[in-house]
Order: sequence, then C-alpha cells, then structure tokens
Amino acid sequence: MKKMRHPYPEQYEMKITTRGGIRIFVRPIKPEDAPLLVELFNSLSHRSIYYRFFGPMKNLPPAMLAKLTQIDREYDMALVALRMNGNRQTAKILGVSRLFRGQRPGKTAEFAIAVGDAWQGKGIGAVLMEKLMSIARERGVNRLWGMVLAENTQMLTLGQKLGFSVSRDFRSNQYRLEIDPQAMPTDP
Repeated sequence: MKKMRHPYPEQYEMKITTRGGIRIFVRPIKPEDAPLLVELFNSLSHRSIYYRFFGPMKNLPPAMLAKLTQIDREYDMALVALRMNGNRQTAKILGVSRLFRGQRPGKTAEFAIAVGDAWQGKGIGAVLMEKLMSIARERGVNRLWGMVLAENTQMLTLGQKLGFSVSRDFRSNQYRLEIDPQAMPTDP
C-alpha cells in the first residue's frame, strides 16, 4: 500500500446538478473506493474500456486497482462522481477523472476520464473535467493534456467545448487534447 503524504482534501467535495439534471456528489477518490471502482469498470462496455485504456481489458488487476485508488495527493488527484438520492450519495461511482504528474513536480500533467455507459452524455464527464481543470490551475499546472482515440468522438467534442486544443498524432490513431489551466477564467 502506497503511503499518502497529504491529508484528504475535503475542499474538493461538492454537490452539483449536471446539465442533464443528475444530482451528483464529487469528491476525491479514497482507497476504500476500490470495490466501487471495480463495479464501475465491470459496468463499462468493451468500447468504453478500449477508449479509456486504449486496449481490451477483462478486469482491473490488483496492482492497477491499488494504483488507481491509493494516489499520492502531492502529485496526483482523482475525482469520483457519486449519484445523489435526496441529500445522500449512493455507494456507486458514475465516473472518475484523474490528473497525473507522477512524482514530477513540474508544470505539466496528464488527464484521464471514464464515465459509466449509462451515464455518458448527461454532463458528468464535463463536471469531472471542469473540476479537474480547476485543481490543475490551483496547483500551478500550465499544460494539461491527454490522448484520445480518433473514434472517441464524445471525448473529442467535450474537449473542444471545454477549450482544449486538439491536434492529430499522425503516428497513431489518436488526438492530443491540451489546455493551459492558468489561462482559464477563475471559478466564481
């Protein structure tokens, strides 16, 4: 188990309603979310798994699951979206977004995102990405980037709507989405 150096960042917890009218609770991932992340992974279609991991996967190996849930908050951040029923969140992850600097205290970070198939197109991915971009800005990141497969048109469209530049990697079937979080307007 990876030792976490920084305390749980409660300031990133928020209740929000997506543009699709879904009430969610967004918060940083916790190690005890591992079973919920497995449940999200198991709910993903083969297509969604391929879009997120760039290849087929049948399960999340224990080492990968630990890496995804036991993060070093000094360098990385992962946010989960939980569905709200009334004023209580359910024990079900609808989506997850990640910012990785990977032991590099520099100004560049990579992002990744996955939203359960049943929840795609309802604004959950947009909320998770906007909050991740805000955290990147707060942490001084001036280049947030991620690779997206050409056939993942939903993510390419979302990236453009959020202000990312989109450029084709001609050596692969991928696009690079990139943004400078420092150039974004601050949250109200």
